[in-house]
Parts: sequence; structure tokens; C-alpha cells
Amino acid sequence: MEEKSSINRWQKMREVSERINSIREEMINTIPEIFSDRAVLITESYEKTLGQPYIIRRARALEHILLNMKICIQNKQLIAGSFAGKTRGSQVFPEYDMEFIIKELDDFANRTADHFYISQENKEILKKIYPKWQGNTVADVALDIFPEIAREGARDYIYLLTALRSGIGHMIIDYQSAISLGITGVLEKIEKLQNKLSFNEPDFQKKSSYYQALKIICQAVIAFADRFAALAEKMAETEDDPIRKGELLKIAENCHKVPAQPARSFWEALQSFWFIHLILHIESSGHSVSPGRFDQYMYPYYINDLKNNVLSQKFAEELIHCLWLKFFELNKIRDKESSIAFGGYPMFQNLIVGGQNANGRSAINELSHLCLEATAKIGLPQPSLSIRWYYGCPEDFLTHAMKVVSYGYGMPALFNDEVLIPNMLQLGYTLEEARNYAIVGCTETSVPGISEPWLTGGFLNLLKVLELTIYNGYDPLLNKQYNCQTGDVCQFKTFKDFMQAYFMQLKYYLKQLITCDNILDQIHGELCPTPFESIFIKDCLEKGETSLSGGARYNYTTLEAVGIANVADSLATIKKLIYEEQRLSWSDLKNILINNFSEQEDLRQHILNKVPKYGNDQDYVDNLGAEVVDKLYSEVCKYRTPRGGRYNIALYTIASHVLFANKTGATPDGRKRGMVLADGGVSCSQGRDKEGLTALFKSVVKLDPYKAAGSTLLNVKLNPSLLQGNSFNKIIDVIKTYFLLKGQHVQFNVIDADTLRDAQKNPEKYSSLTVRVAGFSVLFTTIDPQLQEDIIRRTEYNNQ
Repeated sequence: MEEKSSINRWQKMREVSERINSIREEMINTIPEIFSDRAVLITESYEKTLGQPYIIRRARALEHILLNMKICIQNKQLIAGSFAGKTRGSQVFPEYDMEFIIKELDDFANRTADHFYISQENKEILKKIYPKWQGNTVADVALDIFPEIAREGARDYIYLLTALRSGIGHMIIDYQSAISLGITGVLEKIEKLQNKLSFNEPDFQKKSSYYQALKIICQAVIAFADRFAALAEKMAETEDDPIRKGELLKIAENCHKVPAQPARSFWEALQSFWFIHLILHIESSGHSVSPGRFDQYMYPYYINDLKNNVLSQKFAEELIHCLWLKFFELNKIRDKESSIAFGGYPMFQNLIVGGQNANGRSAINELSHLCLEATAKIGLPQPSLSIRWYYGCPEDFLTHAMKVVSYGYGMPALFNDEVLIPNMLQLGYTLEEARNYAIVGCTETSVPGISEPWLTGGFLNLLKVLELTIYNGYDPLLNKQYNCQTGDVCQFKTFKDFMQAYFMQLKYYLKQLITCDNILDQIHGELCPTPFESIFIKDCLEKGETSLSGGARYNYTTLEAVGIANVADSLATIKKLIYEEQRLSWSDLKNILINNFSEQEDLRQHILNKVPKYGNDQDYVDNLGAEVVDKLYSEVCKYRTPRGGRYNIALYTIASHVLFANKTGATPDGRKRGMVLADGGVSCSQGRDKEGLTALFKSVVKLDPYKAAGSTLLNVKLNPSLLQGNSFNKIIDVIKTYFLLKGQHVQFNVIDADTLRDAQKNPEKYSSLTVRVAGFSVLFTTIDPQLQEDIIRRTEYNNQ
């Protein structure tokens, strides 16, 4: 009886106002559209500013865009600021790459994932400006510079370069200062710094151009907000509903006030936040622009308004819901292959609540809980909500979080302060800074407002490298021989010999990936600096340079390692069947793999069911995975970035494990050619974990979480019954035990396979079905069928 009333209470909590429900339904049913106005405007600006410093060109371009792009205010919305002339509309960013846009113009509407409508008029406009960008984009310049041996690794999907055709994004700015200081306050700081410049300084011209660029942008930002104020006033003139008329006039008042001036109220703070957040997306096509610790910097405005009866808690909650819908409104165009790997229109806007403050005390407040409730009530993939847990964390906070998880949206993700704060310390942050960490994008860690972490370093296919080791640098899928040859495996007398060869291949491809990364790093800093972003990254103003040029206080780059579970399982097969049991020779195994296990299903089943598998708390295989992580860590620490920072490794895939599937042949773990790699990052291969959730957790923590300083990602699929009744508290206890064992992260899909199968067959019935893919949630019906299958095939836990 008690449990039933608890469920009813939480169901009631999920009710939303008519306004929110109306906006939500409109957005879900809107087909995203591609707009050309940003592409046209930046082209016009670049033509006018030829010969000027790039920082000025970028500033003038952003100014021209903000003053002239199409804008809209959605019906019933209380927060203004749009990315295009229509909700969920997306813009084209020709300065990064335009070739794929032109190639796929007629295909966007027919994709299996992330389809977009584009008018014939906009198609013709984009075709017209395309020749002006050929040879001048980030992708064009980088591909010309890459050494051939580095270029071929990216071309052949040994690694994936995510910064090649996109902006960087992946940052958390100092939103608190932006909101509390206002753009006019920023202008005062810039003016003082510019006045201090001396003509005798060797970098006088560089700094002077930088400050001039910032002043241009700041004035444009104020004017951009004024455009929405004018639009709201115009809409109010013809509005018959007196309530909506008053709302529009209040929106106009807010837009005249912020972000130009410091916010005075919660509504103004939300509006100021949104303008800043939106312009970061307009400046650059990078995603994973994350709000960070929203409950910390917004709480003073919220609690002050409540105490002074400026607004009711009910209206404050509705304002938060409006903002959550604005997060979902943002969109991005990706090429066809990336729409498979990053399907579902994800923007990776990670908003995190909870954790500790700079003094190590609880930072959890009423707004932390309201953010959890907002995600539960809105039920959409954005923002990507996360929580921070620590030893001594209030029980009701974790309970609340897991109640929201039980609704099946894949959120919030759970992060462990007991691992991540020490990880931030080893990256050089002070203790106070480390305690202020937040999550960027999927699971990447950063400290807001002081870092340019370049968390988009690229995805290295560890399993493909293992395949190349087996064939001595030859790729049987492409019928291609690569330069790195580490010996005929048939001549390896011991398992150690093979491991040494594998590590040589890893070292080689790691070097090629970093070569590409460093080139891209420099090109982005030179061709596409992000001056607006740099305003709110500490030390950039004082140094007089953008964050992409090394202006941030902390600089590093993170590389993502994909397929660690497949590699551990494959190594276990090689060690046991070839070197210990001598059941197979290397010649036998190579022939079996070349033939994709044809007529060898009995052997394949033996590999799948009898050889130890990662995810079952078996040291035999888990320690092999740990050895690979240790080697990667020691190798990557040798490298430095062009911005003066270090390299890190992360263990997560996003959905690159699907993209790599057809590029990787059959492998010793029993995986056939074309089958997806293990999902997540430290998750096991689909269906291989047989011993329960606790055993999986124990396997994960053997992969040293302090060496994967860039982050790890663990996906777990739970049957909904496990988050009901007595099982609910047991799951919470298992999670806390996992975190005490130094687990870094975990996130959950709480949905049964039958529901997902029905959604495949009847997508019209499940337009708002939200699932967790990797470090992000999406609407299930918007992703590629191959990715849908991957989610369905993951182990579904029915017990602990």
C-alpha cells in the first residue's frame, strides 16, 4: 500500500502545465529544417573582411550573423532566443566543412536517422556559395596538411577525427560571471585591459586586435537581444489574449535588460543564460556546450525571488520547464555516417546537479531537486542531466535521482566525486577547482570557466588495431597493407610476444592520431577562433588570446579508446586457445576469422560461452583489459598539445562502436564481421555479462579509473521491475557499493526489449520514447536501425 501511494505521488509530480505540454508536443512533431541564412551571412562577411586579422574577421562575421539571421519566438514560450527561423531548425557552418552538405542535399529527407527538410530555395543558395569555400574550410586545410600515413588511418576508420568537419564545442564557460556581470560589465573589463596595453609590448597588435574583436561581439550580443525584444513587442501589438500579451511585454523587458545588464531576478537570469548559451552555438558548430553546475549559479536568483515573493515556486518551475524545452530546440547537421554514430539529433548539453562545494560540503539544494523533476516531467533527451554523488551524499538525493531513472529516459547519469575529484587534481587543478568539476557532453570532465579541455580528440578503434596486429599490418577487408608491421603471429612463441606486437601497433596508431589532432588543434585556433567563448574562460582576457589559441588556464586533449571489452575478450581467446590449451594454431585462427567463422559455429559458441568474458568478475580476462588501459595511459602521457597541455585517455564510444562495425572484420572474441563493437566504453560486449550486475561492476573497477582521467562510460540496462518495490533500495545499495569500489560513472536504460521491438514496428505510437544510447539520450524512433538493435541486444538485468 505504501509503495502504491509512492508511485502515485511521483506520477503526479510528472504533470506539466498546458503551456509546457503544448510546446513539447509541437516540438516533437516538428520535422527539423535546414536554414541557409548563417551560411550566407558568414560568406558575405568574410568577403568584406579579406586581409584583416582572423580574430577580427570572426568577430565581424558573428556580428553580421547576430544582426541579420532569421529569428522567432515560439508560441507560449517564456524564454526568447532562437537558433533559426523555426523551432528545431539548424544552420550550416561552411567554415568547417561544406562538402558533405552539398553531396547530401537531396538525401537529408530520406535518411534512416536524423532526417531534415530543406527547401529547394535553400538548396540552390547553398550550391551557389559552396565554390567560395572550396579549399578554405578547416577540413580542406587539415586534409592538405595531414601526412599520408596519418590521413589514411582516419580515412580507413582506424580512428575517427571528430574535429575534422565540426567546431570544437565541448566546454563549460563561466555562466555565473556572464549572468552576474552582464555584457556591459564585460565591456568595462575589456576597455581597462586595452587601455593598459603598451605599444612597446611585442604582442601589442595581437592583443589589440583581440580586444577590438571582443568589443565588436559584445555590442552585437546586446543588439541581438534587442532584436528579440522588438519582436516580442511587435507580437504583443497583435495579441488578443491579454495574458499572453503581458507575457510578451515581459519577455521584451527582459531582453532589453539582459544579457546587457546583470540579471536581477530568476526569470532574467534564465533569459540571460539562454542568450549566452545560444550564441556559443551560433559562433561555432561544436556540440557538447554544457551548462555545468546549473543548480549552483542559478540558486541565488531562485531563492531570492521566492523569499521576496517575486515569483511563486509553481511559476519558477514552469520557467525551468521552458528552458528545458529550449535545450531540446537546438539542433545540428551531421554527415550521413556521423548520423549513425551520433544519431538522434544529440547536442550533448550536459547539466549536472549535486556534489560538493569548494569546501567539500554538500552543494545540494532545492534547485538540484527541481532540475531532477524537470527532466522527469518534460521527458525529452535535452538537457542531458547528470548528478554528482559523494561519500556522505544525502540519501534522499540519490533516491530522487533513481526515481527519475525509473521513468526510463536514461537520465540522470551518475558520477562519483570520490574518483573524479582526484582525477581533476592529477590534471593540475587546485583542490577547490577540482571540487567544482562538471561534466561536458557525454561523460567528459572539466572545471567550468577555466579550461579548454579539447575533449573531442578522436576515437581510436582498439579492436581494429588488434586485427591489424593479427595480420601483420594487413587489412583483409580493404585488401591493404599498412606501414606498421610487427611480425608474423605464427612465429610468436609466447602470448607475451603477441602482446608486445599489439602494443607496438597501438603506439604507432596513437602517434598518427595525435599527429592529426595537433594539426587540427592549430588550424582551429588560427582559422576558427571562438572569441565570444573566450570572454568567459578565465585568463583569456588577461592573456589577450582565445581559448583555442592557448588562452585558457588549463589546456589538455582527451582521446577516446573504443572496444576495450572486445579486446580483453579477444586476448583471452588467444591466450587460452592458442597458448594454453593449444586448441588452435595461429594459422587456424586467421583462416577462421578471414572466413567469418563460416562452418565454425561450434567453435564460435565455445569462444562465446566457455572462454572467460569481461563483465563477469573474472581476473583472467579483466586483467588483460586493465593491462591495455595501463599501456595506453603510459603512452599517451608522453604527448603534449599545441596549447601546452597534456593528453589523456577516456574509455567511451558515444556510438562510434556502431560506425566501426563494418570497418572491422571478424575478431577472436567470437564477433562476426559487421557486428557492432561493445557499447559505452567500459561496458561489456552485448550479452556477455552472465553473472549479474555486481559482477559487472567488479570487472569495471579493475580498469584503473584514475588512469582513464578523461572519463569512462558504463551503460546498464535494467528491467523496469528492478526499480519497483523492495528491489529499488537494493539497486541503490549496489550503486553505492560500486562507487565505494571506485566506479567512476554509470547510467541506465530502464525499458524492456518488447517495448523497443514494438517501437521499431510502430514508430508512430512512440514518438516521445526516450532511450540512453551512450553518454546521451535520444528519441528512439529517430536513430538508425543498427543502433536501435544495439540497444535492444544489451543485457537486460532482472536481478542484482
